[in-house]
Amino acid sequence: MTEQAKILADYRDHLAESGLSASTVKGYVADLNDFVSWLEDSSRGSPLSTTEDDIRDYCQELLVAKNHPAATVNRRLQAMRKFFRYALETSLIGEDPSSQIKLLPQNRPDGRRGLQPGEVESFLRAVRRGGSKLARRDYAIVQLMLQTGIRVGELTRLKLSDIQWSGEKGFLRVGGEGTSEERQIPLNRSVRKALRSYLAEADRSPGDHLFLSIKGEPLSARSVQRLVSGYAEAAGLKDVSTYSLRQTCGQRLLRDTGDLSLVARQMGHKRLESAIRYIVPGQEDPSELAERSSLNIY
Repeated sequence: MTEQAKILADYRDHLAESGLSASTVKGYVADLNDFVSWLEDSSRGSPLSTTEDDIRDYCQELLVAKNHPAATVNRRLQAMRKFFRYALETSLIGEDPSSQIKLLPQNRPDGRRGLQPGEVESFLRAVRRGGSKLARRDYAIVQLMLQTGIRVGELTRLKLSDIQWSGEKGFLRVGGEGTSEERQIPLNRSVRKALRSYLAEADRSPGDHLFLSIKGEPLSARSVQRLVSGYAEAAGLKDVSTYSLRQTCGQRLLRDTGDLSLVARQMGHKRLESAIRYIVPGQEDPSELAERSSLNIY
């Protein structure tokens, strides 16, 4: 028996002696073995030499490459945490590489969600047919939010100078606020066309706010939320908000690129865990979660 096999066997015995049920022990061991196999397949060494980056890379592969829901990733992460606590307590390792890894956010209880492709088309159609005097402005707003995923607060602070043109290409400069840093987001053809149509309506100076009310004042976040809700209702859609447009962008970007780091950068998040909320996750079974609790010791 190799040294690694003996360590894993001793850990399995430790779990069994802790008073956990046989099925729970089996689950912990299976989840840990999946991680160990991944370490071996990617030539990353043994679980005792695992780094924080190894764990993050493993979780990202589960999410993106294997399309596992957040609940499954969290379950695997809990299994790794339990093993590393054991390894730390038995002096097999000097520090716990999982200590700074947070569980991933799961389904939000407030009903906010991203839009499906057919819903996006219905929503955009409702904006185009809305008949508003500011129809071009409204269409530019929803296209910008859908295509770039910016926050509603970031949108209302935009100035004309934040739209940067380079030949046929266009970029959006979003100033850092709070937890986000300044970032530059490329604008695709749909949003470029919507912005050019809107900006052709009147001459404005670069220092002006990009989006104005009918009175010529900077548009408020509440006004943007109200117009999004109104168009969603006209399209027959429920539970749609400005957050929904941001979430839709994040989900589509991850699906198209498979790059969670890219999603985090474009959405203005410093941590990958924050970007996970824009993926539609599964739900954890409360009974299973209680059974697997680290406090489940008789």
